Amino acid sequence: MSLPSSSRRLAAPPHGASLRSFRGDFRASASLHPRETALLIVAGCLLCFMPWALGSMHVWSQFVSLGLAALALGIALPTRHYRDELAPQGDFKLIMWPKLVRFPLFWLGLLLLGYILTQALNPAWTYVRDGKSWWLEPLDHISWLPAGMVTPYADMNPWRMLVIYGSAWLLTCALWVGITRRASAQRLFTVIVANGVLLAIIGILQRVTHAKYVLWGLKDANTAGNFFATIIYKNHAGAYFNLILMLCVGLLYWHFTRAERRLERASPAPVFAFGAVVLGLGVLLSLSRAGTILMIAFMVIAFVGFVIRCTFTEGEGRSPWVSILLCLGFSVFIGLGAYFLKTDQAFDRLGKLIHDGKTDSSVSSRNLARAATWEMAQDNLVTGWGAGSFRHYFPVYQRHYPEIYDLPWNPKAKMRWEFAHNDYVQVLAELGLVGCAILLAMIAAGVRHLRRQRVHLRPHLLLMILALVITAAHAWVDFQFHNPAILLLWCASAALVGRWAEFENQRG
Repeated sequence: MSLPSSSRRLAAPPHGASLRSFRGDFRASASLHPRETALLIVAGCLLCFMPWALGSMHVWSQFVSLGLAALALGIALPTRHYRDELAPQGDFKLIMWPKLVRFPLFWLGLLLLGYILTQALNPAWTYVRDGKSWWLEPLDHISWLPAGMVTPYADMNPWRMLVIYGSAWLLTCALWVGITRRASAQRLFTVIVANGVLLAIIGILQRVTHAKYVLWGLKDANTAGNFFATIIYKNHAGAYFNLILMLCVGLLYWHFTRAERRLERASPAPVFAFGAVVLGLGVLLSLSRAGTILMIAFMVIAFVGFVIRCTFTEGEGRSPWVSILLCLGFSVFIGLGAYFLKTDQAFDRLGKLIHDGKTDSSVSSRNLARAATWEMAQDNLVTGWGAGSFRHYFPVYQRHYPEIYDLPWNPKAKMRWEFAHNDYVQVLAELGLVGCAILLAMIAAGVRHLRRQRVHLRPHLLLMILALVITAAHAWVDFQFHNPAILLLWCASAALVGRWAEFENQRG
C-alpha cells in the first residue's frame, strides 16, 4: 500500500541528506534545474553570437555581449529550489551566492576592473583633433594613482576595455556558479563545437567560391581577402578555430573512452572526429601560419598520447590497433580534403615563414613593434599608460623605427598600429606590473584549482587545458586576446574545464 503524499514527505530524508545525494552519484540521473537550462541557453547564445558578429570587434556587438553576460550571471545567482521530479529523494535548495563569494577570480576580476576604472577616472592625457590631425595633450591628474587617457570610445579607451573585460568576467562567474552538472558543461561545449563547425564550413565554401566579402554580401565588411568565415582577420580565425578544434578533440576522447568503458557499440565520437576534420581544414584555409603550426603541434601531441594510451592500457574488448587505424584513416581523409580544397597556399605561406622568417616583412615588422612596445612599457612600468591607450601613445615610440612608421609609397602618411601583435607586451604597456600581477594571480588561482582536482588523471581535460595553453602561446605573435570572441570563449572554456574537473573529482 502506498503512503499518502504527506506521509511520503515526512518519510523523506532531511534537507542535508538530499543535498548530499545531489552532490554525489544521484546528480547524474536528476533533471537539470530550469534556471540551469536557461543559463545554458543564454551562455550558448552569447558564445555562438560573438564569432558571427564579425568576431565582436565592433562597439554594438560588445554591448550585446555585455548584456548577455550580465543576464547569464543574473540567472545563475538566485537560489534554486529542487522539488518534485527534480528532487525525488526529498526537497532541498541550493544557495548560489556563497560559491561566487568563494571564487577567487570573482574578487581578482573585480580588482582588475576597479584598477581600469581608476585609470579611466584619472586621465593623464587627452585626445585632441583639429580636423586634419590629432595629438595628445597632458592633463592634471593624481600622480600616485594609476592614470589613463581620454580618447574616443569608438576608437579605443578604458571604458571600452571595461566593457570587454567586464563581459568576460561576468560570463566566467556565471558559469562557475551556475553550472552544477557535468552534463551541463558537456552540452555547452557541444554547442560551441557545433557552431564552430558550421562557421568552418562557411569559411571553406567562401574559399572555394573565392568570395570577396564576408558571407558573400557584407560589402561594408570587405577586408581585402583577409577574412575567413565571419571573422574579419585571418589570424583571429586561425586561433578561434584552433581553440574549438582542440576542445572538440577533448570531447572526442571523452566519448570514445566512455563508450569503450561501457562496451557500447554506438558513440558520438565519430561525429566529433568529423567535426575535428572540418575544423582542421578551416584552420588551414584561414591561412594563419602560426595557427597552422600550433594545430600541427597539438595534433602530434594528441596522437602520440593516444597511441601510448592504446599501447599500455587495456582496451576492454576493443583492439587498440583498430583505434590507431581509425586515426590514420581520418588523417588520410584530412589529406585528401586538403588536396581537393587546394590548401597549398597555406603550406606555401608556412614554408615561407620557416625558410625566410628573418626576412619576411610580416615577421620583422612584428619584432620591431614588440621592441617599440617594450620601450613604451618600460617608461611607465609600474601602473602602465592606461587600458586602451596603446594605439594612441605608441606613435611616440614607433617613430624610432622607420620600417614600421613610414609608408614608402607616401612620405606624408604614417603607419598606424592599433595593436602590438603581442598581447603580453601590450598589456604590460597598458596595465603595468600592477595590472599584470592581477592577471597572473588569476592564472595561479586556476592552476591551483586544477591541481587540487587532480586534473592530471583526466586525459580529456588535459587536452582541453592544452587548448588553452596553445591559444595563449599564439597571443605572443598576435593579438588574439584583444578579439572578444576568442577572449570570452577562452575564459568560458577555462571555467567549464575547472567545473568539469571538480565534478569528476567528486565522483572519484
